Amino acid sequence: MKTLFSALLLSMTFAGSAYAAGPAPSGELDYPPATASGPSLTRAQVVEELRVARANGQVTFGELDQPAAQVHTAALTREQVRAEAAQARANGDIAFGELDYQGNRS
Repeated sequence: MKTLFSALLLSMTFAGSAYAAGPAPSGELDYPPATASGPSLTRAQVVEELRVARANGQVTFGELDQPAAQVHTAALTREQVRAEAAQARANGDIAFGELDYQGNRS
């Protein structure tokens, strides 16, 4: 019995060391798999790509993953906007309050 136990213990020891010295690591050691890295970009190239992405509205901010608001220059002057608002008021085209209907239309 003693010989059988010794042989079993010795075989388990060798089996355990053979498993530990296996070719591929197990568990989280092999995740994510290693990939070969290609040539990297210079800082100037990265800055230029970021500038282009910002100009195209492809850069997002915060947790909502929404594109940044586009900045547009004003096409109309302040006086033109005021004149359009006065014309809309005169035509009854401006809705006010919580109801979404036009006041002076029949």
